[in-house]
Amino acid sequence: MQWSANSASGLGLDAKFQQHRPLQRTSSQSSVSSLAAPHTGAQTPQLLRRVAALSLNQTGQVRCLQTLSQPPAGDQCSERDEDKHSDSTSALALALSDEYVFSGSQRGQIYVWNRETFRLERVLYGHTAGCLALVLDDVHGILFSGGGDGKVRAWDIHTLRCLYIVHAGMNSGAILSLAYSREQDVLVLGCQNTSIQVFDVANKDMVDREVRIKEIAARRSRFFDSPSDAVVPCTPHLSSEGRSVSPTDSADPASEPAADHYVVLEHSITRYAHSGYIYSLLLGSPQGSARSAGNGSSDDEILFSAASDGGIRLWRLSSAGVEEIRQLERTVAADGYGAKDEDVCIHSLELDDGLLFAGLQSGDIEVWDLETMQCIRTLAGGSTTNVLSLLVHEHCLYAGAADGTIHVWGADLQPLGWIAGGSDSVLALVDARDDGLLVSGTDDGAVAFWDVSALEALAGDAAVNAAGAAIMGLRISNKEADQEQPPTRPASGVDTQRRRLRGRHMLYALEQWIQFKSVSGVPELQSECRRAARFLKDVMRQLGAADSRLISSTPSSNPLVYGRFDASDEAANALPLAQRPTIFVYGHYDVMPAGDEALWRTQPFELVGRDGYLYGRGVSDDKGPVLATLFAISELAASGNLPMTVVFCIEGEEEHGSLGLHETMEEHRELFGIPRLILLSLSYWLGESTPCLTYGMRGSIRANMRVESTRKADVHAGVWGGAVNEPLTCLSHILARLADPSGRVLIPGFHDNVRPVSEKEEAAMHDLVHWITAKEARAPLVTRTVLSPMVTGTADPNVTAGTAATATVGQQTQSDLYNQLMQRWRFPTLTVHHMDVSTVAARTNTTLVPAAAQASLSLRVVPDQSLEDIADKLRDYIEGAFDEILAQRRQNSADGRTLLDELRLHLDVQPNAQWWLADPETPVYQAAAKAIRDEWSGTAEDDTSHVPLLIREGGSIPAVPWLESFFAPHAVAVNLPMGQSSDNAHLDNERISLENLMRGRRIIQRLVKDIAHVL
Repeated sequence: MQWSANSASGLGLDAKFQQHRPLQRTSSQSSVSSLAAPHTGAQTPQLLRRVAALSLNQTGQVRCLQTLSQPPAGDQCSERDEDKHSDSTSALALALSDEYVFSGSQRGQIYVWNRETFRLERVLYGHTAGCLALVLDDVHGILFSGGGDGKVRAWDIHTLRCLYIVHAGMNSGAILSLAYSREQDVLVLGCQNTSIQVFDVANKDMVDREVRIKEIAARRSRFFDSPSDAVVPCTPHLSSEGRSVSPTDSADPASEPAADHYVVLEHSITRYAHSGYIYSLLLGSPQGSARSAGNGSSDDEILFSAASDGGIRLWRLSSAGVEEIRQLERTVAADGYGAKDEDVCIHSLELDDGLLFAGLQSGDIEVWDLETMQCIRTLAGGSTTNVLSLLVHEHCLYAGAADGTIHVWGADLQPLGWIAGGSDSVLALVDARDDGLLVSGTDDGAVAFWDVSALEALAGDAAVNAAGAAIMGLRISNKEADQEQPPTRPASGVDTQRRRLRGRHMLYALEQWIQFKSVSGVPELQSECRRAARFLKDVMRQLGAADSRLISSTPSSNPLVYGRFDASDEAANALPLAQRPTIFVYGHYDVMPAGDEALWRTQPFELVGRDGYLYGRGVSDDKGPVLATLFAISELAASGNLPMTVVFCIEGEEEHGSLGLHETMEEHRELFGIPRLILLSLSYWLGESTPCLTYGMRGSIRANMRVESTRKADVHAGVWGGAVNEPLTCLSHILARLADPSGRVLIPGFHDNVRPVSEKEEAAMHDLVHWITAKEARAPLVTRTVLSPMVTGTADPNVTAGTAATATVGQQTQSDLYNQLMQRWRFPTLTVHHMDVSTVAARTNTTLVPAAAQASLSLRVVPDQSLEDIADKLRDYIEGAFDEILAQRRQNSADGRTLLDELRLHLDVQPNAQWWLADPETPVYQAAAKAIRDEWSGTAEDDTSHVPLLIREGGSIPAVPWLESFFAPHAVAVNLPMGQSSDNAHLDNERISLENLMRGRRIIQRLVKDIAHVL
């Protein structure tokens, strides 16, 4: 996804917000006027050819927010590309409710996606052939689906249950199109056998049950085989048997409750309505306005139909059936354009402002004036392939073609360009009117969400995305936001729309921020880091921060980004800032290098949405969580619900040892007030599905040692072997003395001060392990990461073997998992990371004796070890081991062996981070746990007794214990992880769940809003 800097103006973003963005290449853009074709008289159709090939993706006027993939329909997901292709299922039809996106597949399933998180919530089973048409009755909350099996299924859009089934007339074949009239509460079916059929929804139960049963029995044929309706929950997990969940098949309609089956009666069927398949049905008024808004009366409601015979017919609709009004007649123009009915096939219709648009198989679009009933124009779709879908959205016309493109026309049908949707046919288009989004479904099963607000602003629609007219849409008052909604819209719908709009603003900011290669510790990227810092500072300002600035005390390090949001109650701001209780938010904007970009499935520094996840370097560590927290606080401030002053301190050197953090904060201490709570999100869930709260991390010590000879060069082993000291051998002896073969650290006194495991702690750990194996083990990602048998025994005398060894997850016992987690979280370790020799020649030439060798190692320390004490012990032990080795060599020299050089040791031991341990039973942690539990209650997880899981981390964050010490004695640090265990932080394909990010933002709001009485 790429944006040009100019595109921001369409969203109401000021120029300053854009000025620090990284440079990127954009396509040249012609003006709209240069693309406009002349409007000639209404009597002669004119072919409007596209003058310039504008890719709207490249110009930044259209951006893809998320691409969803309909899962393969087979029982197992194959890893082979050819198997995936054979199992792929087209997205044939789309419909949107306030909460869900529904996509109908060629195998008959209906996929249900959450509109906010883009997660697959359910798969609806029932149709035995492709689901070819979807239409929504949002008044009664019903989704109608038409299938290739000749049936219509009615689904409750809230419970996602099949309410009833409608059987089409005898030998109707596939149901290719549907239309629903709100005013008359009738459903219209366009069928493969060229008939138009009307089903009276309002009076469906007026037909006697026995009559319905007889009709169903009489109509049984191969078109009516159907499985029983089923709703299968969608999770990322396989079942416990390792198979995906499948519906129960039933070919006999009598096996389903007869009361739930209805039929289209013969008198409501108009046979031979066309001379071909009826591909499109559309309800509108004689003035040519679409009736989806539900305004007007049934007296002026017109049904438009189009078919493979190229005909367009107008019908008067009633509950008893349809009555033909007229057929639109074509004429062949003098310029050769225009066609007879038998020369065209129409796949799609759309209405707007007195005009009827018809998408042709030739790739062109006819424009009919419904006042004169004449074809006044033919728009060139820029393709010779079928126009399979049409949509008018905010006065822009979108046409989905078989070549995978979506062509766009603006005001006065001026061609604006095209959207590259892929290489597969665009089979369906639908608009999310509340969100300013265009949704497309393609032949490869992809459902894509396109932000077209900037494009529509360019097209001259002054009303587009009015909520975004203020800076990023977040300074709008509740009163103003409510006025933007139709008066009949329920309050819950307004809240849902506002929440999704804010989520899009946050994603837009994240998309821009990810593009900065803010890798710390790399001199050539320091300017990128500073631009990333200035970008964040400007975002803070535009979100309403009382103060935002860059602060630094060390020119060689990246600056800290400081921001402040004052409490909503003016009385709380009466004290000077230095004396004011505050909430302190910590995070970082620097990231790790991308590494081998060939391993990435996307560009590392471009935000890509796919199947409910966001991919990009830093999206999980830590730019995504930082923005989620920033937007959460800004929304509380804008709504007048911020109980305390909140200050942000986002550093740019966290991945590089937090250089300059201490000095800068000490110099600017008055800016932070008196923090009572330190908030951060710098850890990850233990698994994939259960939220966690982190209350402890190990400390760390880093060490580098180098053993070198007084000779300056490598020598040949065949010439000098035995006559010179060998630094690599000496280094190996030292490292071998640090730990025994089992991994137990041999440094004297290393384990002396490790806090013993209490009975309460051991019981809590066993309870946690039992929960994980019971609730998380079915997730393949968890099995590979959390439950893998990396450690099967204990190396510390303070730990007792796990007692629960009966339940297994594959080959992984609960006892193994208990021991593994204790080793990762609870006990100290020593790790040798790297050994190397001094020269390239020594690395590659196996006959040389290197002149020097070096190694790097680290120790993880735990309560109640002293960081300085362990560092001293390590230093003393290594130096003592080196002295012993030298003494032995001197003894050998006294026995007659003479060495021509001496060895020297260079040792650097750096305490890096103190261990950190909080008390999860304190009121602050109880409040944090409640915020997490309240946010995630009502999800698929029924048992919330262990939500959140209280976990510790084996890694270290130097800033956390230092900040608690710096702001002592009042500050308490709370680490609220938003990422899952599969986020791949620091690795290729880093990602974060969009649902986790959105919920994380709301958890922050819940906690901050209710924390004042606790602090």
